[in-house]
Amino acid sequence: MYIKRRQVLIAMLVMSQLGCMAFGVLWASQWLHAAFNQIIHRSVTLQAESLALTIARQSSDLADLQQPVDASGSKDSLQRLVEQLNVPHDGFVSIVRTADGKVIAATLAAPAGIKAGTALTTETLQTGKGSPQPLLAALAQDKGEGKQSFVSGMSEFAGQPYAVTALGVPQHEAAILVALSDASVNRLSAELVTPMIQVGFVLTGAVVGATAICTIFLVRRFDSTLLEVSSSLEREVERRTLGLQRSRNAVVFGLAKLAESRDKDAGQHLERLRTYVTILASELAKHNSKIDHHYVANLAIASALHDVGKMGVPDAVILKLGKLTAAERRAMQMHTVLGDECLASVERMLGDNDQFLTFAREVAAAHHEQWDGSGYPYGLQGKDIPLAARIVALADVYDALTSHREYRPAASHAEAREWIVSHYGSQFDPEVVEAFIAREVDFAKISQAAAQLDERRVAASAQTPATAEFEQAPATRSTL
Repeated sequence: MYIKRRQVLIAMLVMSQLGCMAFGVLWASQWLHAAFNQIIHRSVTLQAESLALTIARQSSDLADLQQPVDASGSKDSLQRLVEQLNVPHDGFVSIVRTADGKVIAATLAAPAGIKAGTALTTETLQTGKGSPQPLLAALAQDKGEGKQSFVSGMSEFAGQPYAVTALGVPQHEAAILVALSDASVNRLSAELVTPMIQVGFVLTGAVVGATAICTIFLVRRFDSTLLEVSSSLEREVERRTLGLQRSRNAVVFGLAKLAESRDKDAGQHLERLRTYVTILASELAKHNSKIDHHYVANLAIASALHDVGKMGVPDAVILKLGKLTAAERRAMQMHTVLGDECLASVERMLGDNDQFLTFAREVAAAHHEQWDGSGYPYGLQGKDIPLAARIVALADVYDALTSHREYRPAASHAEAREWIVSHYGSQFDPEVVEAFIAREVDFAKISQAAAQLDERRVAASAQTPATAEFEQAPATRSTL
């Protein structure tokens, strides 16, 4: 997702830059087109004026313009002169009399209806100096001054627009008309502007492409640097977190060992319990998606605090070897409530919903609850008992049964297995029992190693073990 966001950001940057530059190129092309149009039209007007003056100077028959047109419809000398002209921009030249609009001479490229001997129709001339006016009236307006003058503007001939420049010769009541095709002039402007626009778009693409490449390069370098810094920070955080967890686990296990040390028969109970819990939770994880490696690790450490409440039980009860009275039994059972309250106060002080503390509270409070609801302290039944407590309950009973006590010998794995299976669905969660059966080989190896250690410890002890049989007291003080 992180990379996709970077890609979208780059795409938005490139598109915005491309849009801005494209808008700039289009605006510049419009401005250039208008500017070139003005320049070219001014140049065309000057060309037309120059051409009209050339015709006026070269024509020796202008003095005879008032003579009648011959039978062929033109004066031969003027017609030949006009036909020899090279008129640019698909234009034409005609010489007319302003009095009656008679065409004296015209180039062959002139539109239909404009030829020698015909009368020029009254075309509207747009001079740009006011309202449109008839062309012939514009040509004759300087007649009284007796001077040659130019009239320029736009007019239409045969339905096509032309840029018209007329040189009036008022002393002879004639005019030289030079008309250049407006479409041809516009094509010339477009031919000049279009390459510039194309170059502009090519440069825009090149600039945007180069910017995109540089942006991608810089973003990747930034991401690479950020990833390195992030990885370094993650490693440091993980290292410190693991260090804190190890410190916490060591403190927790030390406190649990301190509570357990009051029972001189406990031995390595916490170490074995942690191993049994890890085995059971790992097996259950195969069919329970809620159990992951964090769950297993936290539960294994939290299991050490299952009897932390025994710190509040009187020594006379904890150290008593004989059968407990009803009052002593109630005092012993209070260790679950005391452990829950102790860990709850820790949880409130930290103000954090930590999975480890949650497991520790659940285990301390409910590891003596039974599946059929006959346990204590709250008489929870079935899945109302937290899963963490159900796992620790079986592991705790198994270790208590297979461990040597001064008032009874250790049971074998087979005897402990038979006793646990006989309480399937009554004291223990069926799923936890099935996980125990699936991994009983591992349980047997651990209990056998513990038994050998107990034998060496008993052999080195000068005390005589109690003669109470396992069958007579399967639920010992360690399982209360």
